[in-house]
Amino acid sequence: MNRITLIGNLTKDPETRTTPNGNTVCSFTVAVNRKKVSEPQTDFFRVNAWGKLGEMISQYAHKGSGVLVSGRLD
Repeated sequence: MNRITLIGNLTKDPETRTTPNGNTVCSFTVAVNRKKVSEPQTDFFRVNAWGKLGEMISQYAHKGSGVLVSGRLD
């Protein structure tokens, strides 16, 4: 099973585009902070949301928005 859950913040406003087939794709980057005893670290994940979900994200989310992303890792 390939499943990942991320909780973090958007690093910039989401970018939306339409494929030649007419599908909507919303791309954004999520910054996830790791809690380490010595010093904090941040991981960055590029995420794509398709269809209606992508449209909703582009409408309501913006730079700095807190998000929870659940899906598969490619």
